[in-house]
Amino acid sequence: MLSIISSAKSLDFNTPVPTKLGEEPIFYSNQIQLLQLCKDLSKDGLKKLMNISDALAGLNYQRFQHFEEQPRKQAIFAYDGDVYDYIERYSFTPSQIDFMQTHIGIMSGLYGFLRPLDYIKPYRLEMAIKLNGMTLSSFWNSIITNHINETLVHHQNKYLINLASVEYSSAIAHNILKNPIINIYFKENRNDQLKTIGLNAKKARGMMANFIIKNSIDTPEGLKSFTEGNYAFSALASSDSDWVFIK
Repeated sequence: MLSIISSAKSLDFNTPVPTKLGEEPIFYSNQIQLLQLCKDLSKDGLKKLMNISDALAGLNYQRFQHFEEQPRKQAIFAYDGDVYDYIERYSFTPSQIDFMQTHIGIMSGLYGFLRPLDYIKPYRLEMAIKLNGMTLSSFWNSIITNHINETLVHHQNKYLINLASVEYSSAIAHNILKNPIINIYFKENRNDQLKTIGLNAKKARGMMANFIIKNSIDTPEGLKSFTEGNYAFSALASSDSDWVFIK
């Protein structure tokens, strides 16, 4: 079973990591292709492309122009924010880190698909962005999906668990995905109506990723015992491919 989460805009390249293990990203040539397109953009071009402030445009312009000189860090420790705040990555045991590396994937606009210990450098490039008239989700579509297919060949339980946002999971080509995908939704009962609260759903995705890693969950059935954050699996609200957890 392979579970995917989204990358994050917030980054932390200062906190020391608890492991010396690390690997190079898988899709180097594709990454270089996208990197060159970003290097060709001016600060104003980046500002318009990403709809960001002057300060952020300047920061990311410098990041792209001097990308080779930037520090690197393993992805699971470099990304920060709502999802990653709830992944207890700095306290994982060596066996949990090993499990994580083969059972968790991180979707990225620049790198495509990352294993947690793959090295990344500081960047900002969301999956919905268009470069040369093509969204990055379209650019990565078949590349990422074929890689997931190849990865699941080596798994006993051949399921893809989608804990990524809609923006990032749109890079999955369902027509060429060879194994079942289960989309996870977190909802809350508000005045007798089930609602998705964006910020809380992000936190819950991190909680579930953490639950999977800490307990070496390798079957979809194992996810049904997830109760972090007072969520519980709802068979009534779920279907075969869409699983709903309600708070």
